[in-house]
Amino acid sequence: MRAILVDDEPIALEVLKHKVAFYEDIEIVGSYTDPLEALKEVKIVQPDAVFLDIEMGGGINGLELANVFIKEVGSLEIVFITAYSQYAVDAFEINAIDYLLKPIQENRLSKAIQRLRKNLEESHGANLLHNSLTVKEFASFEVLDHSNNPITWRTQKSKELFAYLLSKKEMAVPKMLIIEDIFPNREVDKATTLLHTTIYQLRKSLERLGYPNAIIYFNDSYQLDVPIHSDVQELNRISESRRYGDRDIENILRIYKGDFLEEEGYCWAIELQQTYRERVFNILEKFVTEKLGKGLVTINVKACLDKLYAMDSFNENVAQMMIHYYGKQNKRLSLETFFNHYIKNLWIEMKLRPMKKTVDLYKKYMGDLPMDI
Repeated sequence: MRAILVDDEPIALEVLKHKVAFYEDIEIVGSYTDPLEALKEVKIVQPDAVFLDIEMGGGINGLELANVFIKEVGSLEIVFITAYSQYAVDAFEINAIDYLLKPIQENRLSKAIQRLRKNLEESHGANLLHNSLTVKEFASFEVLDHSNNPITWRTQKSKELFAYLLSKKEMAVPKMLIIEDIFPNREVDKATTLLHTTIYQLRKSLERLGYPNAIIYFNDSYQLDVPIHSDVQELNRISESRRYGDRDIENILRIYKGDFLEEEGYCWAIELQQTYRERVFNILEKFVTEKLGKGLVTINVKACLDKLYAMDSFNENVAQMMIHYYGKQNKRLSLETFFNHYIKNLWIEMKLRPMKKTVDLYKKYMGDLPMDI
């Protein structure tokens, strides 16, 4: 692991260097008391991680500097170091791997480095795209080879079978369950023959891509064994973190173009569609709630609200958050336009009126806002 250290206090930097050097798998490729010098060097040394002080002289803020580092290097892990605890929330908004308070305790540094190792292992695994297939599963189903070219399938059933086995998350799936899901309403003998033919076609397709043993058969079950990097994996990773920074939200908005395999019409995918839909909805809703609670009305908040409203245009909580969003910015015309569209749509489609709480919130903001001129 290659790391750089940035702290404008020379003594603090030396202490940090001594502590980090204790870990044999970390190569310190640069240490800087001048953050601007670190900024010039970061593209050259290409570190995997940065240990970065937050409050530095000259009006330079480590939180802002971290964002610049990430833009310059791309994939980069940040460990913030500071004497002040009030920056913790902001640090995790940037997706910092950890946040260490001075004086640095050995056990806390050890935990931070363990997290660094884990994240870098996962990151390096995901970046080995020359060994992995890239899979897009939201809205349509698309598989890209090592050269980023779409894979063409010999039959629609071989494509569906690949998607089906992939959805089982490397689990062995009994043959009869596959038949029930992929070949419903077929006689067992005929369905078994169709399955064997489809397995053969899929194996041949994957063999041509460099995976000769991609489908494992044992105990009358089939299991897919192909390294992949997918949008579903990315969503699961973000969901498991339970702390959603702006980059996480931007990634979700980028990858979630529609429901899971929505355009393919696979009946067996319906339950997973609902699972992932609820997961995305809950993440975006939580993010917006937290931001609005802090009085923050950012571009990402609006993008999340637009996605939430598109996913469920009858949801009262989403409507109330949208009212807060426009109201907090004194956007009277936008607020009025949204509310009129919401109540009209609610009545036409559902024959419902909005909740009193929603109406009162709207009236409160409209009463407090100046008239548009």
